[in-house]
Amino acid sequence: MEESLNPQENENILKADLPEGHLPSGSVDPFLLNGAALAYIGDAVYEIMVRQYMLATGSHQADRLHKHTTRMVNAGAQSDMIRALMTELTETETGIFKRGRNASTLTTARNQSVTDYRRATGLEALFGYLYLSGQQERLRELFEHGMALLKEEGGPDHRQTE
Repeated sequence: MEESLNPQENENILKADLPEGHLPSGSVDPFLLNGAALAYIGDAVYEIMVRQYMLATGSHQADRLHKHTTRMVNAGAQSDMIRALMTELTETETGIFKRGRNASTLTTARNQSVTDYRRATGLEALFGYLYLSGQQERLRELFEHGMALLKEEGGPDHRQTE
């Protein structure tokens, strides 16, 4: 039988801090990193946030957690999230998103459109920048707002496979 946390414990999981997001002293300013480098770390940040979010829903069966997480951690869902968030971004955040979206990468979209893949890379770059610059509260705000907007649209499962 699946044990579920009470609502307060669920909220605490979602509010859990990510590890400190600062580069070692003497390193480059995250604002100066290229889009691909920001997306590299942002991909991990986004995934851990989705995993925390999934735990906060109360489900603790590993197979169910994995299934739901993989629906959120893909280019299509990330593309949907950033499209929903674009009006919420500051000018700096929009610039970071575009840097990631336009980054040259050696990998290509797998089972997703190139447009979705590029937008997803932009979202990852934005999350990487916010994480590395220590803006955890803004990172959490954008993530939670993005998840709420996706829920309103029916979640990532509402998309047609392209």
